[in-house]
Amino acid sequence: MTSQIEDHDRGGRPSSGLDTSREVAARLSVAARKLRFSTSSRSALYQAVGLRPRLIDRLFTAATIFQTLLYLVFPIALSIAYFGFLASDQYESETRFTVRSATPALGKDQIGKVTGIPAAKIAQDTQIVVNFIKSHEMLEVLQKSVDLTKIYGRDGIDWWARLPSDATAEEKLEYWEGQVSTSISPSSGIVTVKVRAFEPHEAQTLVELVLQASEVVVNQVNNRIWADVITTAQTNLDNARTQLQKARETLAGARNQSGVLSVSGSSQIITNLISAIEAEKLTLQQRYNAQQSVVSQNAPQMRVLRREIEAKEQQIAELNAKMAGVKASESRNLADVSQDLSQLELAQSLAEQQFASSVKTLEQVQFVSKQQLLYLDSFLAPRVPDEAQYPRRGLWISLTIVGSLIAWGISLACLQLARNKLAH
Repeated sequence: MTSQIEDHDRGGRPSSGLDTSREVAARLSVAARKLRFSTSSRSALYQAVGLRPRLIDRLFTAATIFQTLLYLVFPIALSIAYFGFLASDQYESETRFTVRSATPALGKDQIGKVTGIPAAKIAQDTQIVVNFIKSHEMLEVLQKSVDLTKIYGRDGIDWWARLPSDATAEEKLEYWEGQVSTSISPSSGIVTVKVRAFEPHEAQTLVELVLQASEVVVNQVNNRIWADVITTAQTNLDNARTQLQKARETLAGARNQSGVLSVSGSSQIITNLISAIEAEKLTLQQRYNAQQSVVSQNAPQMRVLRREIEAKEQQIAELNAKMAGVKASESRNLADVSQDLSQLELAQSLAEQQFASSVKTLEQVQFVSKQQLLYLDSFLAPRVPDEAQYPRRGLWISLTIVGSLIAWGISLACLQLARNKLAH
């Protein structure tokens, strides 16, 4: 080998090693300029210098293409295809109502005492109605009037929004919860119910059925209230009747034991007897005084008059003892009997008043039980919608595009991060 390298140019003339070095430098300059205007990836470097990319670079390129298709192209294409051409139109009908309390014939104060319905109870009944709308019981009520499987599961509805024909009870309830929406205004208590269907008249029909079923629920609550009130009133009447019967039996037993039917009547009789005996005693005393001046006191007729006078005085004393005073025997006087009987008569009178009040309350409750304490007041009738409100095609396509771009960007960032890690 010599120190000088000879070569031939196109004209056949030999060139020195200096010329060869200049040619290599020129080629490297061209490659550098190409790399400056190309990407910084290794695959671009290999393409610029005419080399084949490595296997890992080919894998990352394939992964990039796959992620672009998976996160960007396919979701946007499917969203445009479904919401633009395949999604079935859904129509929404709505109604609004309130649960109110009536003012029956008893009046506000009396009905509050009889039923005890506070404002919180009305709010609770509103919640009951709202929860009933999204329940299995509501589906059972609707199923008696319409075929929900036919309304939401017929062949004309797109596959994604259709109710499966073999759906279980739980799946039907979940599907129904997606088709109906309820809201309650905190300030006014107005309930708004919206139902979606794939035909305008079906949406209106379903809202009407939901409204009717809600009224039935309110009526059932109303009936339970009156049933409880009537039961309570009847129980109070039975207790009052029992107390009155016991009071009458006790009073009758006390009268039979004392032998006094009426204290006032017995007192009048004894008073009359005392007056009559005193009049007879006075007559005998006058006879005795008149004969005393002409007849000896030991005469038989005088002794007879004295015995009669003493007998009258004893009768008067006994009658006075029966009326009041110190008891001469174990028998009770009229004053004692009067005290006991007056207490028993007072207990009987109170029992009679309680019984009369219970009878009146029961009659009033039975009268007003035909009225509704709670009723559903619908002030916005369901109507047939003119155009479809769902699905919101433009909104969902836009959201899909934004979400796809975000997911695609995140996936590319993660892929690039992994590539940089492997490069080092």
